[in-house]
Amino acid sequence: MDKKKSQHYNFCYDVIPALFHSQTDEFMKYIDRDGMKFLEFWWKHVASQLPAEMLVPFAGTKIIVEERSPKTRIVFITMPPPRHEGEMYFLALIRNPEKRFAFLRLPSTRILGLVKRSKDQFEHGTELGDLTPRAIFVSQGNGPAATFEEFKRKIFEMTQPKTRA
Repeated sequence: MDKKKSQHYNFCYDVIPALFHSQTDEFMKYIDRDGMKFLEFWWKHVASQLPAEMLVPFAGTKIIVEERSPKTRIVFITMPPPRHEGEMYFLALIRNPEKRFAFLRLPSTRILGLVKRSKDQFEHGTELGDLTPRAIFVSQGNGPAATFEEFKRKIFEMTQPKTRA
């Protein structure tokens, strides 16, 4: 946890990737059962490890769970409005069906986030990217306008199953 970064930043870049990528089934179980209480528990846990000036109210946080297919689910998290560049507007936690190749289990999770950036460098002042299991942000380029509808549209577009020609 980076004590020089906000609670908002640490929650999005440290807690969510660690929980979702490494314990996906448990994460989904708690989201289904406890929803916002589960997220708020971890929000407060982050707060307990940071100085007071780095804390951010939980107000404005929302979750929506969408079924994309029988085994593909997306948890959309609306974060409190970002105050600083690099903080997230929204997260999409995507759980696809598990796939195996021989004895290997292939990755079946993905986290996409919409990050606040400078309008000088990014058209809408947002950047879209993946958060890896090691909590590394991998840019996917310019993001859409910072509205939930535009973010959701872009996520559905990016996760649309490929059809064979």
